[in-house]
Amino acid sequence: MITSLINFINGIGQYDFLQNALISGLIIGIVAGVVGSFSILQGTSLIGDAMSHAVLPGIAIASILGIPFYIGAGFFGLLAAAIIYLISENLPLKSDTAIGITFSSFFAVGTIIMTLDHSTTRLTDILFGNILVVTRTDMISTLIISTLVLAFIFIFYRELYVVTFDKTYAKSQGINSNLFRQLLILMLSLVIIVALQAVGVILVTALLITPAAAARMFSKRLSTMIFLSAIIGVISAVFGLYFSYTFGIPSGPSIVVVSALIFVVSTIFYQIKRVISK
Repeated sequence: MITSLINFINGIGQYDFLQNALISGLIIGIVAGVVGSFSILQGTSLIGDAMSHAVLPGIAIASILGIPFYIGAGFFGLLAAAIIYLISENLPLKSDTAIGITFSSFFAVGTIIMTLDHSTTRLTDILFGNILVVTRTDMISTLIISTLVLAFIFIFYRELYVVTFDKTYAKSQGINSNLFRQLLILMLSLVIIVALQAVGVILVTALLITPAAAARMFSKRLSTMIFLSAIIGVISAVFGLYFSYTFGIPSGPSIVVVSALIFVVSTIFYQIKRVISK
């Protein structure tokens, strides 16, 4: 264990690809933890899952055209959001039905495109993630997008806080709850796009939900929860990368398993705290 850890640390100092992966993992862990906290409290986790699957056609097309994947993913993410909105607003169907139809259809189309292009290896990376292939350009793009998302959260923290916990009070204060909900979904979509290379389409929602859920076990205060969620996201990314590099396992599942183990520990802590407090 100690030897493999030393080799991992030495590898970070020697290899650019490992440095890119580590920095990207740290950034993604932080921004996913922050946005994920609002997502689980507002009940938008299902929307995040839909968005992560819906961007697959955009990624597939971007791969074929040789353009940055986040351009295609961003376009199809916005397209999916628009379709979900149009279905739920204009047809006698609830939003969860619109979400289910949209994300499954988009995901199927994306899979077909990738299969026809005979990009099986690339498809595996997209579905399950491979943070070890992140380039310097990808890392910079991740940093820029994540900075914009975190800036939005910081600037509009009060509005997001009020909308999350008391929509009636938000209305009395002149805060447009629906607008900020849609903006948060947009931020969620951006985080999903930057996290795709780390954990893949299938597992990206877990990176958004699990650290935030674990943090919720330790605190009821939103500010503390956000901080802890970001820390757990970072720990998950770093140790997930370590296990991926050391044992040659996929980075996405490795990161998610680490976060899941932290969640298990947090639930045990929560139960012990409940027993002691009685």
